Amino acid sequence: MNDEHELAQIRQLDDFLEDGEPDLADWHAELDAAELKVKKARLQDIRAMLDRDAGASVVPIDRARLRAELQKAMAAGADTPLTLAARGTHPEDLDALIDDLAELERMDADQPK
Repeated sequence: MNDEHELAQIRQLDDFLEDGEPDLADWHAELDAAELKVKKARLQDIRAMLDRDAGASVVPIDRARLRAELQKAMAAGADTPLTLAARGTHPEDLDALIDDLAELERMDADQPK
């Protein structure tokens, strides 16, 4: 901190102490008002984020169907385990692969037709 800022803080503290007994109810009211202001600002930020993403679509995930498709693809392609290893995924980690397939489906659904 710079000296001017510290001096201003000391002066504020002196003014506070010179006023005699602090009115705690006023301080609590000010703190409550400040907290409410922060909460309203957060709410506005969240609403803006939701408005910005309002065009996003939700695609339900049928994990059983994706699991079956994945297992079928893995059985059909002898190179599939090598491909998965190359991308850093273990062939037995089906949940991560299903999540990837679901994301691809979501991206495909978002594309204009």
